[in-house]
Amino acid sequence: MPDGMTRPMLPAVEKFIVAMRKIFEDGVPEPDRWEMCREHLKEVIADPDVKAHAKDWPITGFNPETNRVQNLLFYEDPDYGFVINALIKKPGGFAMIHDHGSAWTIYGVLSGRERIVHFDAEENSDGTFETSESHAEYCEQGDVDVVKPWLIHSEFAGDEKSIAVIVRSKRSGTFKQYRYLEDGERVVIKGPEQVPYALA
Repeated sequence: MPDGMTRPMLPAVEKFIVAMRKIFEDGVPEPDRWEMCREHLKEVIADPDVKAHAKDWPITGFNPETNRVQNLLFYEDPDYGFVINALIKKPGGFAMIHDHGSAWTIYGVLSGRERIVHFDAEENSDGTFETSESHAEYCEQGDVDVVKPWLIHSEFAGDEKSIAVIVRSKRSGTFKQYRYLEDGERVVIKGPEQVPYALA
């Protein structure tokens, strides 16, 4: 068991962490590192024990006390910094238009269906931004999306609750990222609040 795995883990997640640490140890460069992560994450979200455990994960909504949305935090690697999160949306839930700053994000749909939308943003002379949809696709159960740094995007849940397992190259709140508001303003955000949650 790698150092830093301070909580018990489901076997599929333990296997994933070992595989990711090996990728880092081998010096696999970006973006190949995250394409390999995609394939390993597919195994995690297909695992029966993970699926059964996920039925009890709480919906990660907006916390008015911190003015931040929440992610479950399963693991943060002590050597390489990558984290494993979960995001659970209620039916019809969605994320505001945002980017993930300099972080890579590997987004796997464990259950439900989500519409993933990418945006372009053009800055106006007054410093506001106009966003326009540049790409959209539906991600079904078992699909994994690789979100590059600074890619502007949003996710929209379907008619049922959606559960996503997310691997980030570094923990949210440790780097700058942006949200794009309806009035054209671009604001700095800290990213999702991290809520520790045991996978055992």
